Amino acid sequence: MEHRTYLWSHLVFDDLGSYRLERTKGFIDSIVQKLPSTVDGVYESILTKPKDQEMLLKILQIMLAAMRPLTLKEMQVALKTTTTSKPTEYLLENDNDFKDTLRNYCGLFICVHAEKIYFLHQTAKEFLIWKSSSAPPTTKQWKQSVRIRDAHTTLTKISEDYQGLSRKLDTLSRMLGDCYLRTYIVDVLEVAVGTTELAVSAMPEDHPDLTGYLKTRSIQLGTRFDRTGVMHDLRRAIGYQHGRRFERTGSVNDLNYAIDVTNQAIDALPPDYPDLAGYLNNLGVWLSKRFERTGSIDDLDHAIKIANKAVMGTTTIDPVSQAIHLSNLGVLLGKRFDRTDWAHDLDHAIDAVNMAVDITPEDHLSRASYLSNLGRLLGKRFERTNSRDDLAHAIDVTNKAVDMTPEGHVNRARYLSSLGNLLGQRYKIAGSTIDLDHAIEIANRAKTGSMDDLNCALSSYEAGWRCRTAPPSVRIRQAWAAANILASQQNWQESSQLLQEAVNFLSATSPRSLKHTDKQAMLADFAGLASIAAATALNSGKSAYDALQLLELGRGVIASSLIDMRGNISELKQKHPSLAAEFVSFRDELDLPTNSQTLNSSNVSSWVSQAARRREADQKFSELIIRIRHQPGFDNFLLPPTENELMRMADQGPIIVINMSSYRCDAFFVERNLIGILELPGLTLDEVRKRVADLQSRKSMGSSHNMAPLLEWLWDTICCPVLNTLGFKYSVIDGNWPRVWWIPTGLLSQLPLHAAGYHHTNSSGATVLDRVMSSYASSIKALMHGRRHYVRSQPGGDSALLISTPKLPSLPSLPGTTTEINILRDLCLPLGLNAITPPLRKRDVLQHLQTCKLFHFAGYTDPNRVDPSKSSLLLEDRQSNRLTVEDLRDLKLQNNPPFLAYLSAALTGATHAERLVDEEIHLISAFQLAGFRHVVRALWNMSDEDCVTVARVFYETLAQEGMTDLAVCRGLHRAVRELRDTNTRSLVFGWVPYVLFGV
Repeated sequence: MEHRTYLWSHLVFDDLGSYRLERTKGFIDSIVQKLPSTVDGVYESILTKPKDQEMLLKILQIMLAAMRPLTLKEMQVALKTTTTSKPTEYLLENDNDFKDTLRNYCGLFICVHAEKIYFLHQTAKEFLIWKSSSAPPTTKQWKQSVRIRDAHTTLTKISEDYQGLSRKLDTLSRMLGDCYLRTYIVDVLEVAVGTTELAVSAMPEDHPDLTGYLKTRSIQLGTRFDRTGVMHDLRRAIGYQHGRRFERTGSVNDLNYAIDVTNQAIDALPPDYPDLAGYLNNLGVWLSKRFERTGSIDDLDHAIKIANKAVMGTTTIDPVSQAIHLSNLGVLLGKRFDRTDWAHDLDHAIDAVNMAVDITPEDHLSRASYLSNLGRLLGKRFERTNSRDDLAHAIDVTNKAVDMTPEGHVNRARYLSSLGNLLGQRYKIAGSTIDLDHAIEIANRAKTGSMDDLNCALSSYEAGWRCRTAPPSVRIRQAWAAANILASQQNWQESSQLLQEAVNFLSATSPRSLKHTDKQAMLADFAGLASIAAATALNSGKSAYDALQLLELGRGVIASSLIDMRGNISELKQKHPSLAAEFVSFRDELDLPTNSQTLNSSNVSSWVSQAARRREADQKFSELIIRIRHQPGFDNFLLPPTENELMRMADQGPIIVINMSSYRCDAFFVERNLIGILELPGLTLDEVRKRVADLQSRKSMGSSHNMAPLLEWLWDTICCPVLNTLGFKYSVIDGNWPRVWWIPTGLLSQLPLHAAGYHHTNSSGATVLDRVMSSYASSIKALMHGRRHYVRSQPGGDSALLISTPKLPSLPSLPGTTTEINILRDLCLPLGLNAITPPLRKRDVLQHLQTCKLFHFAGYTDPNRVDPSKSSLLLEDRQSNRLTVEDLRDLKLQNNPPFLAYLSAALTGATHAERLVDEEIHLISAFQLAGFRHVVRALWNMSDEDCVTVARVFYETLAQEGMTDLAVCRGLHRAVRELRDTNTRSLVFGWVPYVLFGV
């Protein structure tokens, strides 16, 4: 009825139908005389007939403001919300009855089609809406009487009332549930379920209160299942809605709740319940998703145990379900292999997926996925064992997956890509041009036109970064990939913006509630991110401070979190004692050592309880920090240092941060009055990797290794330009060397910057040792943290904890360690220290570390290259109870911080795990995080004689000058120079490894 004449005719005859006509000419003439002559007139006539004009206006306003046509039920709920004051009055008519009610309110002005409500015609909507160019609306006529903003106000008020009603309904449902538990009247329980259903339906999916309402519904449905045994109630009660909502919104709270209630439901089921395997499988899936989200290895271990139970609980008469459970088990075991490198996990994963393939019908859609998973796992085992049989099998099953998958299927490109990679690997070892040609052909088939388009790839990565529901680790990888493309296009501004956001988001990958080992695994994927972000920031024109802040945020994330929790909050205690008390409570919960025992059936409930407590404490701790920042003077609480705070840290000497990336390499220098930048064009990532690899291969040569080329390269490339820029251009001849702090990033942290220079030539002053005294720090934040904790003397006198292990079973003897300890014991009296030499067991050493002022260890250490937190000091009980980095990190001695730890040890060193190099996880950092103000160490093995010489000169300096920060630095500097100067002509470099990390 596009023509207005036809529309008028239709409306007139419909209007005539509402009259009770008399069969007289006079009556008909009078009716015709009253008929409106225009469509607007008909509309006016229709709208003036209903008696409840206020309700009519409300309905029309709701329809005008709604984004889409409302259903009959939605309109009824909206009207009930505005007229109902008590939840018990919230009763709805069926749709047919409400359709009649709506016709009474609105007459012919609306129509209903497919249970949705529409205006009779587009002109009806135009008739109602007030246009700003016309006269203001009046109450005397309907034409142009409704302001759109008034319509939106009405709908907004209804929405607010609706959500308020949800709260009332939720409360009522819980009250009814309590009533049922006292009376066991089924009708009461039915009303409780119905009421909670209404409460849930009233809330938007992204509303923060919905989780609580879903919990109430789960409780009521679970109660009804207990009474009736209806499985539909149990399925809805055990967290499916929460799990699905997590997939849509990314809310970890929903995922946690889905796991918790599913655990509870499974505990309530009998062991022989027919569909128990299905519920176990779902629990395993949720746990796996939480592992992907948070990196908690305990979640993955639990998921694998659950998946094993699901496999064992599946009958052979249901091969499809059994294959699903076997495949899930294999995928989970593969994930644990990726984390732990346990070969038996990989073998079991292959066996499980192989079984899934064998029992799945040839034409089943899932078989291609199982074949692809099997090929991927076999490919991993080939990379580990170089078994050509595994590689051939991987190619065969992946080829079958490709053949089973139709053209255009979403997974086909992924299967083709995997097949191409496998063929490429076989070409490398066999040299078959057939494999090479096939790999190239497969790669071309895997690609599409859009994927070849760099801008399309960029758009995809950017969309991945903006996907709020994805795990933080996935989002960061997407942002990094997008930033790389932008950088390749010289679009430094947008690339820098993405990387800055990614670095700021990095802490989300390692929440405080996670174990440190889980945090390490999550952060290992992002080594170098902060360095690239800083370099990109400089290329985009940002300041040195902006770039340096990214380095502070993106490196040492685990240590930074511990520093935040263990920091000095004396000012907060003084001004806001209640907030400080909350801070301490949550901090103590989160800073407790996590239970590292193996997860088994006897301790699952304890693990679940502990993990839930830590997650809750983490969330509340984050909320508390925000509240603290709202207090006057605390707006920067636990935030990165400001520019002025950074410069104040240079009061005792400049801080030099060396950053490396593939885009550029720079030295940042922080001085009292500025933060500057010096580009280092001669420094490259490739050259550093080559120098580090060469150093690692020759460390076993100890002091006989000619290090002159390395030290001279470090001088020419880094140290000389930096020291010259800072004004340190000449040798110091009066013994008053200025101090500098070095903070190298990446692999550069494994090279001896403090020893750089030309030590065996006549180039006077062309060494770091001759111009400055060097200390190291892992970050400026760590330096700041150390300076805020002051060492106090013990009431009963200060102690020196002296540990030496001259001989341990199966290790070469270290006779010089006894000499070292004797020298130090003789110097304890002038140092004002009581010497303590406890039994060489972990428990005894940890006990005395709590109260000592000085700790000297002369013996063996064992760096763990796979998990650096397991690096350890070797004592007599090393076989059963090692003293590890993790143990030391958990000591928390900040309330009574010790002064000095001196590690004169064989095999002591920083982590060799390149993927964790930004986290600085080693014995030095562990002692510092425990609370030690200074730590002296050797980067690699030393001869016994050199160890004794350095220790003697160092402690003699402390005895002469006192145990001060400056004396520690001067003592090591003198000891290293003395050792160097006695070997100037013999090319012996035993003095090089010694470094000081201190304030």
